[in-house]
Amino acid sequence: MSHNTTRQLNNKILPVLFFILLARGADAQDVVVTTAATRIDSNVVWHPPSDFRKIMGRRCSALASPNFQRCFISLMTDLGASAEAVRFAALTDTTGYVRHFINTGIVDVAYVSYPFRANENFGISLVNGIPDMIDVDDFQFVDLTTLKKDSVYLDIVGRFPDASVWPGDRFAFDQPVSQSLTGGGQRFIVSYNIRNGCHACEQIGIARFAFDFDNYGKFEGTRLLDVVSLVR
Repeated sequence: MSHNTTRQLNNKILPVLFFILLARGADAQDVVVTTAATRIDSNVVWHPPSDFRKIMGRRCSALASPNFQRCFISLMTDLGASAEAVRFAALTDTTGYVRHFINTGIVDVAYVSYPFRANENFGISLVNGIPDMIDVDDFQFVDLTTLKKDSVYLDIVGRFPDASVWPGDRFAFDQPVSQSLTGGGQRFIVSYNIRNGCHACEQIGIARFAFDFDNYGKFEGTRLLDVVSLVR
């Protein structure tokens, strides 16, 4: 078989292989197939115009879900958002867009704005890993049960029985702290607020969790690093 024929076959086979692996959920340690088109990068960032909320209100406020979300996506396009920005917005559970992006290696950080939420209007997503997007405040990814083994946390709960865990500051770009792990993996350190009950209640502590990824970008889970009490 000629070199040109082999190249033509590879060009046909590789895209098919990529989609087969996605369908089967192939382990990244068995084979890694990456393409530039599949990665989220800085093109995902969108800076809406200053009158965005006013325009959104006129066009979409009377609509109910899911038409409200569809209207938001359509408006983003009309206001000059890139195709990448619109695709990311479509992936969010609510109407959100990326306001800042930091390339940190295999796994990167997207800072998301959720302008129509009642609370928690800013979020952080770890992207380009496996899975491809992790919202650090989606507690299905955070092992909160490990708090019950921490003496500082148990002391807080002993004094404040209604203590609960809430997202920390998601506006500033100094979180999460990114670190390199031995073997090429990545760690992202994320802080959470411990409050005396409700979202607006007194903050009584801070819990820091590490989100660890292997050198292929595969999520390995979270680890409680420490708990700090803010009350005496």
